[in-house]
Amino acid sequence: MENAIYIERDFGWFLGCFDNNRKHRHYAIQLSIPINGFISVELSEKVISTESPVLIKPNISHRITSDAEQFLLLINPASTIGHFWNKIADTTVSEIDHPFVAELQATLNDGAMDIDERRSMINGLIRSYDCFCDSFIHRGDDRINKALGYLANHINRVVSLDEIAGICAISPDRFLHLFRGATGMTYRRAQLWARLTDAIPLMNNYSLTETAHQAGFADSAHFSRTFRENFGFSPRQILKFSRFIQV
Repeated sequence: MENAIYIERDFGWFLGCFDNNRKHRHYAIQLSIPINGFISVELSEKVISTESPVLIKPNISHRITSDAEQFLLLINPASTIGHFWNKIADTTVSEIDHPFVAELQATLNDGAMDIDERRSMINGLIRSYDCFCDSFIHRGDDRINKALGYLANHINRVVSLDEIAGICAISPDRFLHLFRGATGMTYRRAQLWARLTDAIPLMNNYSLTETAHQAGFADSAHFSRTFRENFGFSPRQILKFSRFIQV
């Protein structure tokens, strides 16, 4: 399979083999699926070797290696899609058995598809598990559920802390506490996520320094560090992949 990468506001994925995977942590929810082989998940306290998909919640130190291809899905925890996946697993790192995974594995192993067909199928499946909290499984604080829905409907602008707290009818301090507990990231980090994803298309046409300045970062070092903290990849790693798609 040809290496491919796709990124949009609330999720991104990589398909293929990659190197330079040192131990790290990031704020995305991560779903790793081995393709025709095993993956090894190195954690602080243990190593998991498995043929099954593994879900890793935000800000967990880990390193994943594989001799075969793998599919790596990164999801914004401060999104309705992220809310769905945060509620699927009760532990920080777990092997996952879910209908979505079975559908996704079938798509990944369908040799009759070209890369564009495969990309369309993968994205359709990911978006189909967008949670607006109308099912009992998606338990949680209704105020944060409402906030995530509001943010999903206002993705083209920055929603201030006072505005989102007002939507939830709680104080800004109370909102910050509840938001972090529900998503695993601060509200400021969620806003940084939006700024970074908006900056990704600029990297195709501008230097990292120019991209950093246009995205409101002090310099390329600050931009790159924040990028890796959010996604686990550096901007240069993103740019070197053979397929890069952004919508």
